[in-house]
Amino acid sequence: MYPTSLTQLARANPFSAPLFSLQKVEEPQQSLNGQRPRRLAAADVSCEFGSSKYYALCGFGGILSCGITHTAVVPLDLVKCRMQVNPDKYKGIGNGFAVTIREDGVRGLAKGWAPTFIGYSMQGLCKFGFYEVFKIFYSDTLGEVSSAQTGVHSSDICSLHTTSHVPFPDTRAVTIH
Repeated sequence: MYPTSLTQLARANPFSAPLFSLQKVEEPQQSLNGQRPRRLAAADVSCEFGSSKYYALCGFGGILSCGITHTAVVPLDLVKCRMQVNPDKYKGIGNGFAVTIREDGVRGLAKGWAPTFIGYSMQGLCKFGFYEVFKIFYSDTLGEVSSAQTGVHSSDICSLHTTSHVPFPDTRAVTIH
């Protein structure tokens, strides 16, 4: 019952992506203890782990998650920065939004969105993409020993932060002006 209802729910989802579709999967047979074994339906349509497509999709996920989310909070970040620079003029969040809209209009709340989107998209691309590269590299280097997994993830994170921040200039300074 569980896989069937989940499959039906996924097919009826009005927010499903138009480029992806569910494929019909055979329902598993009842086991001896009365429960059905669970299977992943999407395992057959996924890309190969460690392939170029895999890295590209991880990087694209980083672009979407970091670029869009940081751009969405630009108005709040703009008001916060203005409150820090000029606390006499911008007395609080609500007042900061009101003053900004009064002086610059609603479009004034979006100042600095482009460098924020570009900068955080590049950072997300590197963080998500390079994380997978380093994770596979260090796992292959150290092997699949469970005691070494902590070292693998620590090495991932150190390498990741080095590579994702260094090549890009700080674009946040543009949003303050």
